[in-house]
Amino acid sequence: MKYVGIFLLITGWVLPFGPYLNAQTPLEADEKLVSTAWLAEHLSDSRLVILHYGMKSAYDLEHIPGARYVTMGEFLVEDEQGLRNELPDEEKLEQALRTLGIRNNSNIIICYEDVNAISRAARLYFTLDYAGLADRVAILDGGLQAWKGEGRPLTDSVAVFEKGDVDIQIREDARILKKEAFANLHQDDVVFVDARPAERYYGTETDTNSPRQGHIEGAVNIPYFKLTGDGGTHLLQPEDELMRLFEEYEIGPETTIIVYCGSGIWASTVYFTAKYLGYKVRMYDGSIQEWGRDESLPVSKR
Repeated sequence: MKYVGIFLLITGWVLPFGPYLNAQTPLEADEKLVSTAWLAEHLSDSRLVILHYGMKSAYDLEHIPGARYVTMGEFLVEDEQGLRNELPDEEKLEQALRTLGIRNNSNIIICYEDVNAISRAARLYFTLDYAGLADRVAILDGGLQAWKGEGRPLTDSVAVFEKGDVDIQIREDARILKKEAFANLHQDDVVFVDARPAERYYGTETDTNSPRQGHIEGAVNIPYFKLTGDGGTHLLQPEDELMRLFEEYEIGPETTIIVYCGSGIWASTVYFTAKYLGYKVRMYDGSIQEWGRDESLPVSKR
């Protein structure tokens, strides 16, 4: 498996920057991306915390000044049913965030190492949204590659920091469980979106997450990689192109999107994009690995 890196950056206050963040306290709820220039402007902020996820050897060589090494294992668990990449319980999630130095007044910026890390960065965004921190979370547009490409500072020094005091407020409406998902099948104002490649959606390529191949009956297919840009300049495709893609499936402002994939990672890219575009969206975290095991639930290859 190829290892990739993710950074999480936290700052207690923000300055205006063009079309990006423009508040001086929490992040504005409708701002999901920040620029490298904005981040550079805030590197010396006293409340800034950077969390680095990826290969330890790469971290030891270089990272953004102040970065702290972290693994996604703190935010992904295997549940009692053997489902992979599930959310941890509230206590474990809160303690993991506190261990990373996150406080109640922190603003959180996620930076992906390269295009291969986008889905993991988006998964971290979803997890923080689930923890009730969405109004303080954004992703660095262009990620680490944009940062390095502009000749911005890097270091091999290890950060020293104190434990945080964040109190999370779980948002159950950020996700949807199997029983409720089934109850929402074929509702006029609900669209299920399968974020996997078309071959897995149609069942022509084996998805080892599920004993049954194909997709949730009635779901449409928006592969996660169709939403992303080049990774090193922009995280996402232009907004008008994204809107056209969603509207192609009659997804409108009153639609609730239920997104899933194999085990909840690729779907996170669609989740973030939908939030960025202003849609109502929920994550079916069990995804096809849970749905496909239950023979009573409909699966289609059409």
